[in-house]
Amino acid sequence: MASEVYFSTLSGNARLAAILNQQIAIKLVDTATLVNHPAILQLRSMNGSGSTAVQVPVVSWGADAMASVAESSSVTNTALTTAAATITIARQALRRQISDLAQLTATGVPLDVTLDNIATDMVMAYNRRVTTMITALSSGFSTAVGTTNVALTVANYYASIFALQLVANDGQFVAVMHPKQINDLISALRSETGPGQYLTPTQDQMNAKGPGYRGQLFGVDIFSSTLVPFTNTTTDRLGMMMAPGALGIATATAAPIIGATTSIPVSPIVVEYERDASSGSTIIVGSAFVGVGEIDDAKGVAILSKA
Repeated sequence: MASEVYFSTLSGNARLAAILNQQIAIKLVDTATLVNHPAILQLRSMNGSGSTAVQVPVVSWGADAMASVAESSSVTNTALTTAAATITIARQALRRQISDLAQLTATGVPLDVTLDNIATDMVMAYNRRVTTMITALSSGFSTAVGTTNVALTVANYYASIFALQLVANDGQFVAVMHPKQINDLISALRSETGPGQYLTPTQDQMNAKGPGYRGQLFGVDIFSSTLVPFTNTTTDRLGMMMAPGALGIATATAAPIIGATTSIPVSPIVVEYERDASSGSTIIVGSAFVGVGEIDDAKGVAILSKA
């Protein structure tokens, strides 16, 4: 019996305790991004602008109507209403470091932890950061619907549409909501009565979908994001519905990089490699200069509901 071969006797010599699978699994994370959404005003590049801030003029063209004037009477002056929104860019960055031993033992399977894949991930890191910045702007809108610690209803959703329509917004509306808010909306749709229950988009919302674009409901694009912020500590989530031009984004690219060992600009992101010979490792830093802000308060509505 003593000469029998067991796995336990081979382990560490002719057998391994575990081997790596030929495919790397990705940890569950919300990668949906609002960075290039058409509803968000893409402002000028700040490179060569002479400033870190961009001012967006808001002019009330078409807001004033002509009035009746009696014969031989002079027309009094009517002031043109103007305003401005200012967005300031700031650096956003992420640093990672990989040892030579970790790099040289890479198996070559897709999505393995390598220098190149770490660098590529900087784009997703940028998208996640900017989407977080954008969703945080919901708290700035002066108009809000919903009630604290109460689940989102179809009536709340309609109220958001009505609030935007009431002040003459047009264009494609978009609602940005947390998956919990969307789940509650779906639950409310199950008991909806009237013409809305028979619309194809209403039925489509019942289908399971992940983060990102979820289609339309009552003519409004719906975007799902786990990055929609908490409010009232952790009692509620604060999503939003907006018309085009409610929010804006400004960017700048830090290029050319002076003194960098290696840099790869992927506008507006720059990925730099820095050698740390003493520790036998390589540092990877992704950087971007970006700012987001509210352009027109009347074009957005905050959506409050139970988290």
